Amino acid sequence: MKNFSCLAILIWAVFARGGTPAAELPSLPRVEAPVLITGFGQSQDANLVNILSRRLKIDYEYKLDVPAQDVDWGKYRTVFAVLGCSSSVYCCSFDADSTAIVITRDGRPSPTVSGLSILDESARCSEILAGAKKHGVKVIAMHIGGEPRRLKNSEPFLPFAGDADFVIVRADGNQDGYFTALCAEKNVPLCTIEKTADLKQLIPAMLRP
Repeated sequence: MKNFSCLAILIWAVFARGGTPAAELPSLPRVEAPVLITGFGQSQDANLVNILSRRLKIDYEYKLDVPAQDVDWGKYRTVFAVLGCSSSVYCCSFDADSTAIVITRDGRPSPTVSGLSILDESARCSEILAGAKKHGVKVIAMHIGGEPRRLKNSEPFLPFAGDADFVIVRADGNQDGYFTALCAEKNVPLCTIEKTADLKQLIPAMLRP
């Protein structure tokens, strides 16, 4: 499993424009557009990737909670799966029987908060991953919300990073080494960035022209 800091990537992105040989590029995935951006947990982090992608003028569509059966798999070449649960869910976990327990902000247990069912959303994420694999679509998992997206409400969605082709994580969201261990176990390349804005250099470096 390859684990490297994206600082080298950002330096490469600058020098490559000045004629530096492409051999200096670390083992970034070379992915293609069109890109589907979707949330795995429906947090606002997915919209941040949407905004950055729009500014970068890449060929993409933003569909936060699209069901797998509604995805035109013949159209997309890459999925940006942005991990992290909606902030409307205060706390959630799975019990021994794999049923969802969700605690709302007012302390009432509920299986659904603001229209988000943890079990249904987890199933949707699994189906997106299965659809991508079946159709040869690359999946780039991103955890860019830092420590706030490591609370219990996001826990059901973090393991999906292990099923991606490549993982990008913000350093403050991996202080305990969770993603380092997961990606090592699953043999998934892991890239660490210091701030979300670093995606402005990283995304163009990954996408084929």
